[in-house]
Amino acid sequence: MRLELVAFDLYGTLLDVSGLAKRLEPYAGPQAADLLSGWRKAQLERTWRGKAYEPFDVVTARALEEVAPRLDAQTRQRMCETWLSLPAFPDARAALESLRKARVRRAVLSNGTPTMIRAALVAADLDVDDVFSADDVRAYKPDPSVYALLGRERTLFVSANGWDAEGAKRSGLTVAWIDRGTPPPGLAPDLRVHSLADLAAAVWRDQGVRVVKGTELDPNTAQTPGMTRAAAITHARAGAEKIWAGTVIIHANAKTGAHHHGPIESVLYVVRGRARMRWGEKLEYTAEAGPGDFIYVPPYVPHQEINASREQPLECVVIRSGQEPVVVNLDIAPAEPPEEVKWIDPIHRS
Repeated sequence: MRLELVAFDLYGTLLDVSGLAKRLEPYAGPQAADLLSGWRKAQLERTWRGKAYEPFDVVTARALEEVAPRLDAQTRQRMCETWLSLPAFPDARAALESLRKARVRRAVLSNGTPTMIRAALVAADLDVDDVFSADDVRAYKPDPSVYALLGRERTLFVSANGWDAEGAKRSGLTVAWIDRGTPPPGLAPDLRVHSLADLAAAVWRDQGVRVVKGTELDPNTAQTPGMTRAAAITHARAGAEKIWAGTVIIHANAKTGAHHHGPIESVLYVVRGRARMRWGEKLEYTAEAGPGDFIYVPPYVPHQEINASREQPLECVVIRSGQEPVVVNLDIAPAEPPEEVKWIDPIHRS
């Protein structure tokens, strides 16, 4: 599947929550790491309780008050502000840049408020294209309404939190889990990697060159009487955005009905056999092409492909300038006899 959007969880996936421990030492001393662990646990548990919705900055502040009630309000406020400048994982920036080069949109889907998310991304110098916040639906992961902020088609959700990856998977998303030694999801993800760098590499693997075997061609495309088309390169099959490619076979001593392809330009390459093309308002012009020859069909031009051989099938590769399988079949009484037109390159007439 060619991806159009990769959406990341923020806390624990792009940003290293454990990196806060050092920053909390001026407030909590040697016990900063233990306090942070309890704070994070209380923070998540408050989002899972299903009570009246509170924004994530409020949840964070009340979770700290719960685990460190002896700290004064000003100290707790300063500690909460550290969530706006969490350190990024070392490979986060390069992974996001790699995805940009792969022409994939990058997003964050987080429990954080939009203000918290954007402030943390700026502080960590991480660039994404979209931000989706649980605050938009006033619910928290793993509530399905949060994951529904993402479209399911051609989207990959990435999290290093097993419970989050599981929630996204149960909500119908395609999911990658980053295994950093934390508890795994209860439902197998679509992709398991060990770092953001591995994730970017996996996306490049599927976003790069696509080889479509001759045995994989799809006949489920628009047809014209007298020929058989099979699709090879399409948006759905290979992620192509501006072209369509496939094959055309016309049986011996057979011809197609008259048709055109709307605004689409077409090129046929003759692989085997001999093609006789007719075109015009009354199909009054004709020319032939053999193996190795190319045939160009402009937009809206009525035309007809004819197999000029009585014994051999005519086999061609066809490439179109658009994804829509436009085939307009026409009822034309052809002019007889057609005028033969010599194909002469206008650039090299001499």
